[in-house]
Amino acid sequence: MVIGGAYQGKLAYAKEEYPSLLWVDGKVCALKEIESCGGIYSFEAYIRRWFKEKTKNRALSSQVMEEYAKELSEEMIHKNPGVVIVCREIGCGLVPVDEFERGYREVAGRICVRLARYADHVERIVCGIPTVIKDTEKAKNIADTKRAAMEILRPEEIEKKSFEMISKELKGIFLTPGTEPIVKRCIHTSADFEYAQNLIFSEGAVDAAKKAIQNGAKVVTDTQMGKAGINKKRLEKYGGEVLCFMSDPDVAETAKAQGRTRAAVSMDKAAKLTGPLIFAIGNAPTALIRLYELIREGRVRPELVIGVPVGFVNVVQSKELILALTDTPYIVARGRKGGSNIAACICNALLYMLD
Repeated sequence: MVIGGAYQGKLAYAKEEYPSLLWVDGKVCALKEIESCGGIYSFEAYIRRWFKEKTKNRALSSQVMEEYAKELSEEMIHKNPGVVIVCREIGCGLVPVDEFERGYREVAGRICVRLARYADHVERIVCGIPTVIKDTEKAKNIADTKRAAMEILRPEEIEKKSFEMISKELKGIFLTPGTEPIVKRCIHTSADFEYAQNLIFSEGAVDAAKKAIQNGAKVVTDTQMGKAGINKKRLEKYGGEVLCFMSDPDVAETAKAQGRTRAAVSMDKAAKLTGPLIFAIGNAPTALIRLYELIREGRVRPELVIGVPVGFVNVVQSKELILALTDTPYIVARGRKGGSNIAACICNALLYMLD
């Protein structure tokens, strides 16, 4: 159990301590989910909903409330004894006038007392700092086992295990053949499984990109962060390099003089490059919009456009422009999600696929 006042960092602490758990929100989860979840937060809200369902707002005697408290406590103990509970303290304020609210608080207190008595480990969080209230030998042994398991994993083993977990969770979800390594690496980078649905690949985009890399393609990014994240050693092996013009003085001067963004002007500069080009846009929608215009004007013919800017203003619209291109290979993260890290990881996935 992890308890504490409102906004004291209980959930953040619990998720850090138990990173692999399947969490449910007590405010909205199905009442039956308490039987199978790995962890539940806002447990006090769950009790309130459960109690309201039981009582139908009827007045109850102290004996009946004790029976209700025993019922939920024992149900959890027997059906889901390993659950981690995050609960806000609700008994430190004024006594409510409303009869239901008084009953709910009393039942919640009794339930927490019973579960704390059963729990192997109970902590109270204040200002994000944990204080151990109860710690049994069983809990210490579990913690020691967890620490030992973490210590023996080497970096390459961690990555391998991560991809195994991703593959397991993706079971049953169709991914276009040949795109799986890219989708999985995006999920690995972000821990966001929605990339299995929102990454859009034009036909032949992956093969075109791999061929371009083998022919010494230059990769143009819209941020220094995106440039930093790409594996340059692997790219250089094929004669390629990563370029970003966002910090160039001439780009800044032109942008200021013309009242445009540096991201858009940097695309104009990139369009003058020779040889095969891959554009990896993870931040600036204006870069993607300008790139679309340059392609339509015939001033640049990319071997691949990676369109994954993140945010709100013009983000979705800029991506839809790239999706409308018929003769340009693209990989686009539809919607608002993306980022320089995603742009870089798509480039890296393509590089790793060549090994």
